[in-house]
Amino acid sequence: MNFKNTWLYKSLAVLTSSALIFGSSTLLAQDEIESTDVEAEVSNVVGSADANASVEEVVVTGSRLKRSTFTSISPLQIVTAEISREAGLVNAADILQTSTSAGGQQIDLTFSGFVLDNGPGSRTVNLRGLGANRTLVMINGRRMAPGGAEGAPYSPDSGVIPSGLVSQYEILTDGASSVYGSDAIGGVTNIILKQDFDGLKIEGRGTKPKYSGGDNRQVSITWGETYDKGFVGFGLDYTKDTHATYGSRPWMAECRKNYEIDSEGNYRSNDLYYAVTYGMKQTDCVPTALAGRTYVSSFATGSIYYTPGFSNGGWGNFSEPVSPYGGFGIDTDGDGLADASYSDYSLNGTEYGQSGHLYPNFEFYTTMGYGEYTFEGDANVTAFFEAMYTRSDDDAISSPPQLFPDVPAMNPYNLCNPMAENGVDCGLAQDALFTNPVYTAGFGAYYEGLCASYGIPLAGCTPATFGLLSGPVGAVPTLPIVSVVGDRSSRERTLENSRIVAGFKGDVPFMNSGSLANWEFETYVSYSKSSGYSARYGIRGDRLDLALGNYSIMNIPCQNDLGIPMEDDVAPGCVAVNMYAPSLYEGVVGDFATQAERDYLFDAREFDTDYEQTILGASMAGDLYDLPGGTVQASIGVEYRKDKITSMPDAVARDGLFFGYFSDGGAMGEKDMKEVFVEVEAPLLAGKRLAKELTLNVSSRLTDDEIYGSNTTESVKVGWRPVNSLLIRGTYGTAYRSPNLRELFLMNQTGFGTIFDPCYAPDEAVDLFTGEYNAENDPREQQVLDNCFANGVDPTVATGFASYSVEQAAGGSLTLDPETSDSWTAGFSWDQEFSNEFDFAVSSTYYEVDIDNTIVEPSGQYIVNDCYNSLTGNSPFCSRITRDLSNPADPYITLLDAGFLNRDNEKARGVDVNVNFGDVLTIAGKPYELAVDIRGTRVIERSTLFITDTGEEDFNEYQGQWGFAKWKANSYVTLEWDQWRVLWTTRYISDVDQNPLGIDPFSDIYDTNFTGTYGDTCEGEAYGDLTCRDVGYADDYFVHSLSLTYEEDNYGITVGATNILDEAPPKVDGTEITSKNNAAIGYGYDMLGRTVYVNFGYKF
Repeated sequence: MNFKNTWLYKSLAVLTSSALIFGSSTLLAQDEIESTDVEAEVSNVVGSADANASVEEVVVTGSRLKRSTFTSISPLQIVTAEISREAGLVNAADILQTSTSAGGQQIDLTFSGFVLDNGPGSRTVNLRGLGANRTLVMINGRRMAPGGAEGAPYSPDSGVIPSGLVSQYEILTDGASSVYGSDAIGGVTNIILKQDFDGLKIEGRGTKPKYSGGDNRQVSITWGETYDKGFVGFGLDYTKDTHATYGSRPWMAECRKNYEIDSEGNYRSNDLYYAVTYGMKQTDCVPTALAGRTYVSSFATGSIYYTPGFSNGGWGNFSEPVSPYGGFGIDTDGDGLADASYSDYSLNGTEYGQSGHLYPNFEFYTTMGYGEYTFEGDANVTAFFEAMYTRSDDDAISSPPQLFPDVPAMNPYNLCNPMAENGVDCGLAQDALFTNPVYTAGFGAYYEGLCASYGIPLAGCTPATFGLLSGPVGAVPTLPIVSVVGDRSSRERTLENSRIVAGFKGDVPFMNSGSLANWEFETYVSYSKSSGYSARYGIRGDRLDLALGNYSIMNIPCQNDLGIPMEDDVAPGCVAVNMYAPSLYEGVVGDFATQAERDYLFDAREFDTDYEQTILGASMAGDLYDLPGGTVQASIGVEYRKDKITSMPDAVARDGLFFGYFSDGGAMGEKDMKEVFVEVEAPLLAGKRLAKELTLNVSSRLTDDEIYGSNTTESVKVGWRPVNSLLIRGTYGTAYRSPNLRELFLMNQTGFGTIFDPCYAPDEAVDLFTGEYNAENDPREQQVLDNCFANGVDPTVATGFASYSVEQAAGGSLTLDPETSDSWTAGFSWDQEFSNEFDFAVSSTYYEVDIDNTIVEPSGQYIVNDCYNSLTGNSPFCSRITRDLSNPADPYITLLDAGFLNRDNEKARGVDVNVNFGDVLTIAGKPYELAVDIRGTRVIERSTLFITDTGEEDFNEYQGQWGFAKWKANSYVTLEWDQWRVLWTTRYISDVDQNPLGIDPFSDIYDTNFTGTYGDTCEGEAYGDLTCRDVGYADDYFVHSLSLTYEEDNYGITVGATNILDEAPPKVDGTEITSKNNAAIGYGYDMLGRTVYVNFGYKF
């Protein structure tokens, strides 16, 4: 090939690669599959283009037969740990969660303050967005057991994989149940640990983010020796991360704001609703979770707010800022603002919220040993072992939530007990407000027209005229709403994992007869145990009830004359608690007046969780006979697996004794599974015209589940190479997943939890004086109102406290159906062979996974939200809500069934593409090796389907939405010369948006155009302003990293920076997208900001 043509092809290859790395989103956003072959698994084209060339044969993820990755017909991604480390990614969870195959919401450390199914601090891998429970995680080709603390963990914690000892990560992206067993519906992640230790090697790493917190320190030490008969190796890995707070990052440093876009494309955050409607302070921070107040349910005024030294009624140090009649702001001190502003009482934006942990403190260490020894004899029997122990400790803090206990009427500190110290008669206190001249003037102005219609002059248009004065009422119960320092806002976890694998492998000489040859065997036993401990700290609800007098006929603190059953540790040490001490109301997050109160009320909620897994396996593999295309290989084996969980809560967790917490009974159960599998691979043709290779791989597995009986799974894979450089491949497989131990044996978690009920009309929409519903003041969206009506609730009549305690029942079930799936892939892998001057390869794979009877676990609030926010109006979750409809004005929920259930169908479809380019450039007489590797995934469909009992379909699609960006891509560009190597990496996530039916229309704070929604930051065109809507979308997102590596024979050093341009995560409105202070979390966006790192390794 002449020089001109060579550079023509090179130019085309470089242009193609460059377009994919830096190219516009127009290329990455094409909707047609034919024009999106830009991303796929790591190319399987490795080695010589000659199909008969000598290449090393290894067992590659996706099969139990030996072959090279060049001939693999399973769609596979390979991520080397070395390149990941140079790119600034070390932790296994970060590497796997940022792979293009990962989809949906990834549970990472930004969820450390959340209550998670897999336990606090856990990090899981979710391939294709099909769930971590459908992603099989293996270490060295053998299943990794679930681990965590609390409840019933169901997935391995990828955060405790010894990343410093990892060689590479293999991601198999088709269903592989017939090869590896259940859990492999979404795909398989196989972590290959280093096994080439030779002497002593020490590696270190340190990171320093641009902003405070989030530092990482890591040290890995490995030693190994190879002998004539085998080898032995040991490794030690230690990691320590320091916490990073929300306040330390500029994109989360303030508070949760309204984040809206106006009709001219400008972004707005200033909340106008409360300022314009009630005359309160104008603020950017959304007033949420209001504390520093008390609620008196038997009076029209409802919540009154702490205003030390002042009261606009007769409550001493409390005031009502909004009139219960007319809904106008009350300004009795004449300063131009309402007597209290909600923003001053909001937990959103407090110093405690900003000091909460975005990332927790994390410390982790691993010890590992492995080895082999081959005995004398023709069978080459080899004993092998692998032992690993890991321990991780992490802790995190968050903002304390609201505390709102019932204070009985005769409590000696009750604000509305006239006989209590500083107590008042709340009937007279409310009358003092209603007779305040400033208030009566505002009342008369609002109801002037109504009074005139009854012939009442303006001077007589007062609350007294309409009989709204209460007079003395005596002692009445109250509900103080405060927040207490340290309450339910800190947790710690310790997780220990032990794993031992031992067995024998070797040749089977007696099988070498006739056409049978090269038969080998392997038998092994694997035992894994995860032991998790977790502790949370907070206020005991039962102790608080006793200390407030709720167990006493006369409301005497610390007295139980009602005979209410109590735990043994409730009565000892009881002290009366003053819920109206000024210290509880000062600064939004307050504290009890005395240390004795804290010492009595605070306790720990502890869990011990053990998960054990035992596997016995035996297999044989070898050659059966020869075909014209080559040798037919086969593998047959058996496997026995037993899983056991013992998750034991203490009494605080078991009985839900923390205030506002569920009871969690943990889990206890076990089951075993017996399996037989067979795999045959036949090279049908080879070396023929248009058939350089035609290979058929067939596998099947018979599974006998202790609970669910027998089931079979099958897989068929075809690889066709019409020319040496082109591999066309296709796979089809069925998969089967019986319910895991969590889904089967999670103990009943019956308890009371606070639920927000959207069917109750908000206070601002109901005039308490006339009782009339005003739709213009109702901020709820139209579909909410429609769904309430459809389920028997009139949302214009139901009034009262919309957040209340509801009994919820959850737990495992032995009546669940197993999941089944069909998956298939079709694709190609092409490696150019027309020039030896450069390397260029492209591969692409279409995938489709179709799952029936998927098992889901809804939370109580999820059930309510899905029912009443359903865009289709056909939510099957509505049947899980039980209400008392005897009183239309108070149709409260009596029970939520939050147990596991089978969903009808889930589907994931898309295209994976990979492009590789390599060349040697000569500059000033010096050779420079250039390599480009681009990987991407195009999501075509991600959908769920529920079919109601009446046959109505609730079908939802998520492609192009959060967690399912239409395009995700990673690129790696390296330039290497002498001992130097530069690496530039780019991660790309295409733009995402909400479901089109869920996008708010443009509106204003009055909903002037009757859209059913409100714009919180716009007054509307009638007031010379614009209209607004919430931001629930994100633009294309790029994150770039750069590193420089220098290597000698025995040492190397890398200096680099991740997120080198300090790209912030996208901002969203928190009412639309899962976020913290408007930064979307769990979707692959960088939260730490620019981080400088140094890697160092020395080999002795």
